[in-house]
Amino acid sequence: MKPLLPLLGALLLAGCASAPNTLILAPSAPMVQAGSQQGALALTSVDHRPEQFLVEVRKDDGAAELLSPAEPPRQLLEQGIRDGLSRLGYRIDPAATVTLSLSLDKLVMKIDQGTFGHDASTSLIATVIVDNRGRTLTKEYRVRSSFSGPLKPEMARIEREMNDRLSQLMSDIVNDPELHTHLNLE
Repeated sequence: MKPLLPLLGALLLAGCASAPNTLILAPSAPMVQAGSQQGALALTSVDHRPEQFLVEVRKDDGAAELLSPAEPPRQLLEQGIRDGLSRLGYRIDPAATVTLSLSLDKLVMKIDQGTFGHDASTSLIATVIVDNRGRTLTKEYRVRSSFSGPLKPEMARIEREMNDRLSQLMSDIVNDPELHTHLNLE
């Protein structure tokens, strides 16, 4: 019986643990039609977000809970765009003369948690700069959404919303005809 007491104590303490404050991001790859050979481009990215958390939950008493990502969202965004452009036929080459620079400017969800419900708003902003032999295109992409519900939002709902918005942002960038026109200027 004595060997079971530490195990029983650990199980009881595990039941009292608070909710995790780390989000698992796994956005879907952008949907694209397979393309023919396009050309080479160098892809870089930077995270310019003013806040490094992803979710801020404000409660009635003014206390805030901050949720952070398990992986850097800039890397996930860059990888999704890299994969999408590769499927479109672009060859990603760090030595290419055509460059695409991605800046993640904002990625945050604000949740107002009341006694009986919650209201959430999500905002993502990314800037893409394409330099094609001295001709530059700078374009900002924005994705916004909101949702509300009873009681406290579930972590799975928060993660799904963030992943859906990241996927939408990647698709908007990868499928932008103006971007492709500028990438293929001769």
